[in-house]
Amino acid sequence: MLQFNDFILHYGYFAVYFFLALGIFGLPLPDEFVVAFIGHLASIGTLNYPIALVITILGVMSGTIFTYALGRNIGKPMLIKYGRWVRLSPKRLQRVDRWFEKYGPWAVTLGYFVPGMRHIICYLSGSVGMGMRRYLIFASIGTGVSTVICLTIGYLIKFPFL
Repeated sequence: MLQFNDFILHYGYFAVYFFLALGIFGLPLPDEFVVAFIGHLASIGTLNYPIALVITILGVMSGTIFTYALGRNIGKPMLIKYGRWVRLSPKRLQRVDRWFEKYGPWAVTLGYFVPGMRHIICYLSGSVGMGMRRYLIFASIGTGVSTVICLTIGYLIKFPFL
């Protein structure tokens, strides 16, 4: 944890952006934890809360757009080829497509509040062919609200191990 803190101290907002853009892949730490920690750093004066909020949203959105693009460009063929390994038969894939047509936009928005779900939802959004504009609208809502909540929790709660 101290190394992460040192990295943020050394590289500042660039490190925040970098960690969150990679965070959509689950690297190097879960997004929710990183965002809460950034809120903590803002509470002790290391970072500025409004700037951290903007950089955090930009980092998360960059990662989600990249994951959406992966899903859009290679998602469907990959799911058809390797889906059986995770129990996604062609029939189940059709069911996922129908479900996503009906609930996809709200799944994108609400997926940001379920740890681990945002990673899958971004990829699936691209795979099932959700339009980029529609995706961006619902992803922006989810990203914005979840970021404000996690950042504020980190700002208000003191980390006992630091």
